[in-house]
Amino acid sequence: MNNQANFPFLDEEVVNNMKELGNGDDAYADRLLIVQLMSVYLENLPERVAELTEAMKKKDAPVIERSAHTLKSSSRLIGLAALAEDCQVLEDMGFDKKLDNAQPLFEKIVAATTKAVDVLKNKIIEIEKT
Repeated sequence: MNNQANFPFLDEEVVNNMKELGNGDDAYADRLLIVQLMSVYLENLPERVAELTEAMKKKDAPVIERSAHTLKSSSRLIGLAALAEDCQVLEDMGFDKKLDNAQPLFEKIVAATTKAVDVLKNKIIEIEKT
């Protein structure tokens, strides 16, 4: 399991880079893009967590792998670096079909997704104020 201390919970560099996408004259459009990405992430998060939870209950390695991969990719896109790293480890466990030690990591991921909701909502408010 990777040490999350090496990764910020929300990587501000990723967030700032996403704000600069397009880098046109209309700053609001740039902010709107990142807000939309974060909003879609928040809308889809309950479904992602539910799918992963069900797969963990069934010890369904292929679904764990796929679900962790999806959550990893979307988390990394919006700057949730530590969560993405933990999802990568869980994805690898699913791929290798070695789930003996997956439960603590899964619980850590679920806790991080709960924290992510507040962090992202606050970041959206902060971005919209600027």
